[in-house]
Amino acid sequence: MRKFALLLLFTPALLAAQAVSVAAWPDGSEPLNQGWRTHAGDNLAWAQPGFDDSAWTTVSFGGESDDAGWRWYRRHVHVSAGSPQLALLVTGGDGAYEVYVNGSRMSGPRLKSAVVVTLPREEAIGLPNLSGDVEIALRTNIPPTSMFVADRGAWRVRIGTLPTIEEAHRAAFGERINATWSGTAIDVLLFLAAIPLLFLFWRQRDHREYLWLGIYLVSVSTGDAAFLLALRGFVPFSVNWFWGDPTGYISVVALIEFTFSFVGKRLTKAWRCYEAVLLATILCVNIPAWQGFISRGFINLEESVLMIPGSVALFVLLLIWYRRGYRETAWLILPIFLAMFSLAIIDLGIAASYLGWSGLAWLGQPLSFGPFSVLTLDPANLLFLLAIGLVMFFRFTRVSDQQARDAAELDAAREIQQYLIPSSLPETPGLAIQTVYQPSREVGGDFFQILATRNGEVLIVIGDVSGKGMPAAMTVSLLVGTFRALANYTQSPGEILRAMNQRITGRSHGGFTTCLILRIDPDGTITAANAGHLLPYIDGEEIITENGLPLGISADSTYSESTLPLAPGAQLTLLTDGIVEAQSPTGELFGFDRTLQISTQSAKAIAAAAQAHGQEDDITVLTLTFAPVEVLHA
Repeated sequence: MRKFALLLLFTPALLAAQAVSVAAWPDGSEPLNQGWRTHAGDNLAWAQPGFDDSAWTTVSFGGESDDAGWRWYRRHVHVSAGSPQLALLVTGGDGAYEVYVNGSRMSGPRLKSAVVVTLPREEAIGLPNLSGDVEIALRTNIPPTSMFVADRGAWRVRIGTLPTIEEAHRAAFGERINATWSGTAIDVLLFLAAIPLLFLFWRQRDHREYLWLGIYLVSVSTGDAAFLLALRGFVPFSVNWFWGDPTGYISVVALIEFTFSFVGKRLTKAWRCYEAVLLATILCVNIPAWQGFISRGFINLEESVLMIPGSVALFVLLLIWYRRGYRETAWLILPIFLAMFSLAIIDLGIAASYLGWSGLAWLGQPLSFGPFSVLTLDPANLLFLLAIGLVMFFRFTRVSDQQARDAAELDAAREIQQYLIPSSLPETPGLAIQTVYQPSREVGGDFFQILATRNGEVLIVIGDVSGKGMPAAMTVSLLVGTFRALANYTQSPGEILRAMNQRITGRSHGGFTTCLILRIDPDGTITAANAGHLLPYIDGEEIITENGLPLGISADSTYSESTLPLAPGAQLTLLTDGIVEAQSPTGELFGFDRTLQISTQSAKAIAAAAQAHGQEDDITVLTLTFAPVEVLHA
């Protein structure tokens, strides 16, 4: 049985009506594409066999047409007496036509909303027992937006015996399947490739290149699939209009964001404006065009004018970055070229077809390979997937190695910190001490030490190193080691601070450290030296001390000492700025006023209040209660 290629093509030709005879059909069917009379408008009286259509235009099915809207077609045939049951095979837009025979509407095709019109779509329509003169009429209403795709909404009609027409129907469906599956398979590969990328971003939120490449692959794959399935009549044309077409703009935006994220650069205002224009076009152009307010030619040219220059500019920018020394951009040159080519190729073909440039018009048409066909952009998308797969494999390997090194460094820093932050407090007769240390991350920059001297004095240091991680841990190690070594030779807070400052200056890599050192004598006298740290509190009052520059800024800094009395039963509170800088979800700081109000509470209560407000930085709190008669242990 012959397979019939039934295409949606529609060009009028002036041909006379002719009768058909079952006996003359060598394969049981006959095309009815010539001799149709047509008229624009809609009137059910035009379905009647006795209607005079002699003044109508005579046309043939088989070429392109822009005849959207309501239109009727009539065709006169003659069926020999005793013919077997006949059927029509109509290739047209599902939902865009109805069939009438001798004035009666046939079961099957019905007019539907433009949103669900699907084209091209073939349908076998069984006919009642017929003989003699028969009038076949098509009542059509082609949505204007269906004119934006090749093979759009025209008609092919074949009459034949029911088994022959059913076989032709299956053959036509198979041809559409063959023309669709290879391109759809490529789209499925692109979509599946996006899943691990989005998973990687979920696990590594600071690597936004995974997110944007995943979005690009999802938009390209689903957009191309929507276009291909609509082109082959498997989904309504509106699916391509409201998803397939907009994803072209989304793909360009995602490609731009991916490129800048991959290289680690910020988008300029010009690129942000370009992205805004692309996204705004979806609302400002596609929706009015669906309503028929914008012409087909304008849409084709607008897409090319907007997308192609931006894609080319992105490719050129990569070359410029490479020449300026950003060697990692070399990885992206080939993939971005392929992505740019795949985005531009269809628009170039459509625009060339509209402008009459036959040399480029083929870019907008499918490529056939025997019974199979693919869109011209599909091979470029497949090559892009292979190229970007290699690029992201090397990027993931490099990032994983870096993360492994960072994790090892973090573990080392954590071990250093656990060694430096005292896990137990020394015996301090006359002082009851509580401490809380709560870093904001795995490794913080706060530190404190408490040492009891042979003379019954207690030396206390509390500080805050700028930065986090291993650099902060190494700075803390240097400061704590210096403090403990100096405490064997002097108990002067000012001298200790001056020596710590000289030791760290030039070794803090541009950072600094605030630090407060106190010496508490057995009689409660406090001698304090301050290097830019928060002031201490005694019984709910902030105590003013001499204040010097933070450590690490100037090697010549000196630190004056202040003397303060600590009465029996009084509470001394020391803390870092993680308390006052705690921040609520609305951005409100905990602040100095709240800190002052709770400064008489226990160390645990003060830290808990700041954490409940919203911890942003390391929190360290020390409370010391002077009890010369009874010794309390925290």
